[in-house]
Parts: sequence; structure tokens; C-alpha cells
Amino acid sequence: MFRKQKVLAALRPEAIVGVQRALGEYAEILPVYTLEDAVTLLRSRAQVDVILCGIYFGQARMFDLLRVARQEFPEIPFVSCRLGDTEIPQVTVEAMAIAAKSLGAVGFINLPLLRTSESDLEFRSLVLGHARRAP
Repeated sequence: MFRKQKVLAALRPEAIVGVQRALGEYAEILPVYTLEDAVTLLRSRAQVDVILCGIYFGQARMFDLLRVARQEFPEIPFVSCRLGDTEIPQVTVEAMAIAAKSLGAVGFINLPLLRTSESDLEFRSLVLGHARRAP
């Protein structure tokens, strides 16, 4: 039987709505809002197929979660993302992407808003494209 891929979604609560809409039919979303909750979930041996982490997760703790994930769970792909309508300079976005990838993230997704079915499709393809394959 087919098992939906499990996505640990380390995001701000308001970002979960769009992620749930984009991925919910195709993946099981495991939302966490603090670094401690994310680490606890990972250590519980839940079969997480990909970690999706926003740049504003848990009061800007994305890099902390990335370090823990690479040290303790190197087999789980880590995808950093920017989701939301906050305006930030493009150079900042590029610097975040470079830093995340240099620390071991497999990708960086910059989709300011998930508002259309086309952006949902693009987002879903990018996230699930990095996920480990479900058995």
C-alpha cells in the first residue's frame, strides 16, 4: 500500500495553511513551531521523509534546526524556504540560500506567497522532489 511522504514542516503557524493546501493531499504534514518540538519529533523516530523549514521558524531558528538535522539525521533531506509576504531585499534571500546550502540543505525555495494552484504545484514539486522515497 502507498504511504504518503511525511513532511516535517517547521514553519510559522500562518505559513502552515498554504503548505497544507499545497501538499496535504500528497503528503502527511507534521507541523512544528519550536526548535524543541522539531527535535523531539525527529528523535521519536517518526518516518520523516523531508524537513521543510522556513527562514522565520521558531524566532529565526532555521540554522539551529539545520545543524541538528545534519548532525543527527543526515539521511533526511532538509529544504529551507521563504514563504510569506514580508518584503526583504533579494540579496538577503540569496545570502540565506547560500548559507543554508553550505550548512547542508538540499534546496532553498523562495515563494513569497502560495496563492494560486500554479504556485502550489511548483511548491509541491520542489518539496516532494527532494523527499526520500516512501517504501
